[in-house]
Amino acid sequence: MRDPEITVQEPEAALDAAWEALEAGDVALARRRAKGLDGEAPDTLLLLAGCAREEGDAGQALEHLRRAVKADPEWATPELWIAELLAMQPETMEEAQKHAERALDLAEEEDEYLSALALKAGLEAELGELDEAKRTLSDLPPPDVLLGDVPLALEIAELHQAVGEADVAVQRLKTLTTAHPDEADAWYALGCAAAELDDDAEMRAAWKRAWALDSGPREGDGGEEPRLDEETVSGIAEQALAELPDRARALLRDVPIIVADLPAEADVDAGLDPRALGLFTGTAYPDMPHVGGQPGLTQIVLFRRNIERVAEDEDELREEIRTTLLHETGHFFGLDEAELEGAGLG
Repeated sequence: MRDPEITVQEPEAALDAAWEALEAGDVALARRRAKGLDGEAPDTLLLLAGCAREEGDAGQALEHLRRAVKADPEWATPELWIAELLAMQPETMEEAQKHAERALDLAEEEDEYLSALALKAGLEAELGELDEAKRTLSDLPPPDVLLGDVPLALEIAELHQAVGEADVAVQRLKTLTTAHPDEADAWYALGCAAAELDDDAEMRAAWKRAWALDSGPREGDGGEEPRLDEETVSGIAEQALAELPDRARALLRDVPIIVADLPAEADVDAGLDPRALGLFTGTAYPDMPHVGGQPGLTQIVLFRRNIERVAEDEDELREEIRTTLLHETGHFFGLDEAELEGAGLG
């Protein structure tokens, strides 16, 4: 029986329909719509590679992409996709670098060129070739030119920071925030770059703008409730505390654990990272006089919306809550960031 969603179409229309299904996340429908297309045509092979990538089958995706390269050696996109897949594994990063260079040489469209250049520079930085990464980034237009879409422009700014060019990152991010004043990620990145330059005023202004945008309705969530309610977050925190030795739990007994959506405006005004996952406030245990109990303002705060931002699924969300809680209890016991990083709680 014929699938009611599939109709006889010209190859170009069928290919477009298949890509539409894939972009909507329906891999099965994309594959069905691709039936009847020339299986050795580079466009079809790229589509099949996209399906395999969506399914998490990197091996099959690479096979399709290598065939696409053979079918059309002058097309940059398959080379770029190969580089992206190979870049995911440390042992194939050098091979990924070669494909990124090839994609850069072949790129004709601006976005494709910028993506290939960013990938090449990122791989060079990852491999410790910072001077080479700087040379690659020097091929970009000047900082007052808006680059590509927002995610790509952010990636390029972050690369400038990674190679020690925070000043260039700030300039590019100012261009980006001027063009997209409601992009919270761009303002946050600007604050981070300014912090690296010890520009406290710029950092606070940018972070305050990011906080204001983060505090508004979350785009695309339709006003939905948080993924985990406050009671559940508190329960996960209690389970994390149970991992600590009895003596540590006893010392923390009078330290309240607060669940808040985001940092308070006053704290951000004072320079707190608006996307901090947690915060310990008050007197650390080693600094207490140990007379008359613990100060009433000593507390640990978990910022639920910020934790949700960095967690892709519920399991990761639960683990992030656990790690954040243990990180902040470490501050209570007097550990600094380097010590917490060494303990795996960075």
